[in-house]
Amino acid sequence: MFRRKSGEQAAENPLPQVEASARRAPAVQEKLDCALGALNELEQEVAEFALDAAERKLGAADKLAGHRSRIEAARTAVAELQAALRLALRQDAEAELAEHAAVRDRQLREFAATAEEWTRVGVELSGLIEKAAKLRVELGTLAEELQHKFPTGIVPHPIDFKSVDIMVGGIANPVAIDALLAGEMFKHGLPNAFLPGARPPHASLAYDRPSIEAAPVVFRRAGAYFVGLLRDRFDAIKSHTSEAA
Repeated sequence: MFRRKSGEQAAENPLPQVEASARRAPAVQEKLDCALGALNELEQEVAEFALDAAERKLGAADKLAGHRSRIEAARTAVAELQAALRLALRQDAEAELAEHAAVRDRQLREFAATAEEWTRVGVELSGLIEKAAKLRVELGTLAEELQHKFPTGIVPHPIDFKSVDIMVGGIANPVAIDALLAGEMFKHGLPNAFLPGARPPHASLAYDRPSIEAAPVVFRRAGAYFVGLLRDRFDAIKSHTSEAA
């Protein structure tokens, strides 16, 4: 058996979609982008204030000092938001890992439960097959016993207890016991899920599984027929003997 490559396995079994909790990083990133934009504008404006101060315009020095304070505050805000973003990204990543871990745990529990049921059914089926095999041996032994116990000279034609008649379209068709049993497995199977050896007991029933006569019905009819056949012959002999007397 060939092993699939990890990439192929990932493609066939993608990580399930999880209902993610609210991520913190996007909102922080948006605020950081705004803060960087504001800082960039302030830094572009500083040249004008510096030029006025260099030319010793009235109040220019105070304006430059105030602008420097705004730039410093903006830089502080950017630094703080950058630190906050790093923390938010780490926490979001940890939350995502935890969510996926929870999904995998659920997958494992579900798979383990199905595997347990699969094992149970396999064990039960194996036990039934073992029982069926023993019953088949017993059935063969009883068929030979019936053959030996069937009185000779009573029925003019031979009786084969290794075959029975099934009804196909209202007509009796003789089939071997194993064909009957294989047909029973075929009747109760499903496409691609037949028991080993399952096959239709008659070619015309290959695509009409519901019409296959149930094996228990066949066995009961055959048993009743064999016993009834002897009873009729014995009753006929008794009647003939009584008339002769």
